[in-house]
Amino acid sequence: MTNNVQTITALRKSTNDNFGFFYLLNKLDLKSSLSRRCLYSYKFITEKDKLENEFNKIEETISLLEKPQNDKIFSDIENKLSQVLDIDVTLQNLANSMVLSDMELFEIKKFAIIADDIKQLLSEFNLIDLPDLSAAINILDPEKTRMATFYIYDAYSAELAALRKLLKGKAENQSIESYQKIIEIEDEIRKQLCAKLQIYSCDLSTALSKTAYIDLLLAKAKQAKNEHFCKPLIVDKNTSYKALFNPQLKDLLHSQGKKYQPADISFGQYPTLITGINMGGKTVLLKTLALAQYLCQYGFYAPAAKAEIALVDKIMISMEDGQNHLQGLSSFAAEMKNVNKILSEIHTDKHLLVLIDELARTTNPAEGSAIVNALLDIFCEHKVCSFITTHYDKITSACRRLRISGLTDTDKPIDEKNIDSFIDYSLVEETETNAPREAIRIAEILGVNDELIKRARNKMRK
Repeated sequence: MTNNVQTITALRKSTNDNFGFFYLLNKLDLKSSLSRRCLYSYKFITEKDKLENEFNKIEETISLLEKPQNDKIFSDIENKLSQVLDIDVTLQNLANSMVLSDMELFEIKKFAIIADDIKQLLSEFNLIDLPDLSAAINILDPEKTRMATFYIYDAYSAELAALRKLLKGKAENQSIESYQKIIEIEDEIRKQLCAKLQIYSCDLSTALSKTAYIDLLLAKAKQAKNEHFCKPLIVDKNTSYKALFNPQLKDLLHSQGKKYQPADISFGQYPTLITGINMGGKTVLLKTLALAQYLCQYGFYAPAAKAEIALVDKIMISMEDGQNHLQGLSSFAAEMKNVNKILSEIHTDKHLLVLIDELARTTNPAEGSAIVNALLDIFCEHKVCSFITTHYDKITSACRRLRISGLTDTDKPIDEKNIDSFIDYSLVEETETNAPREAIRIAEILGVNDELIKRARNKMRK
């Protein structure tokens, strides 16, 4: 499998997040800005062993968080994490042999003490092993106070201590030479301190990144537990989800007092056509499939009761995002450019997940259905793991077909306020080549003009 180095930052620039990935990232209970920066440098992972190791870490962390006897330890760890500053630039300066200021030395000392405290708190768990920074701390804390302060201490130089003592009580105009000498000594001590610390710059940088990882790990574990995500099983071929859901939409519906219906779905290296009524959740399904794949391959648990996920090298999405007109493109032109990018990728050795919503929706039905059939045929020939949603009839391509079940039969009154409650969002295997026809019925339920409904029904009979 080829390596995709797309980071979360790159993903954010390339998408308007209409599938809920960044909604979840923003909900992470991260304690430091350092962790947030590190999170956005996360890479899209295509190696099975790396992901399995990460999922095992999350699982272990959840187990530790669920034990009441660990509450105090993790509360203390989170308190320490909230005090961590992003000193990456300072550590780079140290590694590059620069002489640091007192403020920069203070930053390093404070961080080293915090990291050492976290290391001690984690010592009884086999979770994350931070580097031993005691030598670096001793360099910056010669008085052994472990206080988060720093200056050029008297303990660094007997001559410095003597000069400072001598200056006490003397008039300033009698002490110019002593002041200059003190400054010279302090400058030399800073150079010596930085030279000694440079030996530990790698350990300090490692501790910084691991500290951020601890914060991220705790946040991911808590989110997985609170959102009822599951640990994905990485498989070689077919992906399957039991009770797959979109957390953002679920939260929205719950805030409105409505229920969310999860989906069961499985798929492999072949195209799937999805049909169903408007309001049936086809677009939401595609967004949720993208979300689950991204979450998995960025090292998060999956939004499902059970998930077996085949890894891909790239997720390619063609979906109306409202930005086409800002780019000077018609919807159809922008869509065809997206399709062309997808076709250029299927001739490589990459494993793709392709998600296309309402292909060719803005052109006439005859040509639109021809484009859908043609693309499905190509995907069949190249065994592309793909989904295309459509309302078009006469889709004859030899692909797998799923249909959103749609409106249920009921004697209860249905109106625009409760119509969602009578839509079955489950997926069923379909054999028909024509799309379901419930648009007129839905229009009638929504209270559309009676004359329009009557005339539309008459047209359908002809």
